[in-house]
Amino acid sequence: AADLYGALGGQGLGAFRDMDALTAFADYELPRVLRDLGILVYGPELAARVDAGRPIPAKSPEEVEIRANTIWAVEYLRQELARHGATLLPYQVDWLLWERSQREPGRTPHHRTLTVYY
Repeated sequence: AADLYGALGGQGLGAFRDMDALTAFADYELPRVLRDLGILVYGPELAARVDAGRPIPAKSPEEVEIRANTIWAVEYLRQELARHGATLLPYQVDWLLWERSQREPGRTPHHRTLTVYY
């Protein structure tokens, strides 16, 4: 929805009126960039699994943990940015983090989950 909104400039098929209700999109890059920034910290077992490139099954507790914590991390980051005068919606923070992930090679790998959802 956020990509459609952005691509169409909020017009036509992208004319969503509730963008403030949208969370971040917890794909594979956002957790990686949040980890690189020290915002997300994985426990030793999960970190070792991700760093070794071992698959994490779709819908497993580990995958749900990564995705849910990514959404909350973006929300907390959004709140902290607002405290410093930068008023952004979660999808806008998502876009900034995604752009950063594309500009800067990651220090850590992303998790590997075979899924149709991202």
